[in-house]
Amino acid sequence: MFKQSDKKFFSRLSYSFGNEDWRVERKALKIEPDDTVVCVTASGDRPLHLLLDECKELISVDLNPIQNYLCQLKAAAMRHFNHDDYLSVLGAKEDKLRKEKIDWLLQLLTLEERAFWVANRKLLNKGVLYQGAVEKLCKKIALILRVFRGKKIDRLFEIDDIEIQKKFVKEVWDSTFFRKAFCSILNSKIIRGALHDPGFLNSHYDSVRSGNYIYERIHRSLQTIPANQNPFLTLIFKGHVPSKAFPPYLTPNGAHVISKRLSKMRWENANMIDYLESVKPNSIDCFSLSDIASYMDSASFDRLTKAIVRAARPNARFCIRQFMSNHSLSKEIAHYFVRNIPLEEELEKEECCCIYRLIVGHIDKTTS
Repeated sequence: MFKQSDKKFFSRLSYSFGNEDWRVERKALKIEPDDTVVCVTASGDRPLHLLLDECKELISVDLNPIQNYLCQLKAAAMRHFNHDDYLSVLGAKEDKLRKEKIDWLLQLLTLEERAFWVANRKLLNKGVLYQGAVEKLCKKIALILRVFRGKKIDRLFEIDDIEIQKKFVKEVWDSTFFRKAFCSILNSKIIRGALHDPGFLNSHYDSVRSGNYIYERIHRSLQTIPANQNPFLTLIFKGHVPSKAFPPYLTPNGAHVISKRLSKMRWENANMIDYLESVKPNSIDCFSLSDIASYMDSASFDRLTKAIVRAARPNARFCIRQFMSNHSLSKEIAHYFVRNIPLEEELEKEECCCIYRLIVGHIDKTTS
């Protein structure tokens, strides 16, 4: 599935602030109290947000143990601190006493988790929410973009009314110069070199202009969602996320609900395909698989979909994202996947992180 050259990607903190819209999973999966849910960990935001709904068990899986360490850290901070201290420990707000609070939190972690964070203490001291490779790249991109149009970025993020925003985008924002500059800054070669992300290293991206793709998707999103309420866009254009755009797990009400259900969560350090092939057949009700399909060749994607069918209970729901890849379900397996095309189209238009294509629906095991 992955090459030796991808080793760096799976031995560092790659993601620290989730860029996927939690509402997509909620609408696609419709989690019920008796459901067993499996998801990709990544930044930890996705599994935490899945706990906004009651479930029987939530299994958070990642090939990179560091991503699980981050999710475990976020969960521990949510469980043991009041909301202000929780935000300060993660780096969502400034606090001169952050280091002392981190010292206390580290004592509550497992020996393995604590050993990693002690060895990488600078990530915590700086505010771990923005220390992932992707988040660091976003900060650099934001600094570059500010050189081109700092005042226009400020104006865009001051707008609350979507109709005013649409007019501003059409008349001021969407200039030929800015479009070309943006596409040049986010071209595939630069992102590949900066991230070493296997999703960008796959050969099926060679014909895709990443900057153009991302620009067009952002432009579409600006027609429907205020920029200042969009965590993904604030990361790209401002390098951080203000409280107005916080996702639920960083808000008082969201954290309150999630913290009561943290006991339902457990973590697995594993390749998702291997994990799904190892669980009991007919044991999973919901699959939240992020964009791991974007990292796969066709053979691996086919293996993933077969593993989903094997592990799924009848009528299990799935949510699969694709970035710039465009995998199709094989004829051998496609009849099991009942896709909800209208919902896919609706969610793609609504999602704050506008760069993904979606495959959502349920598994029908009555077919043969």
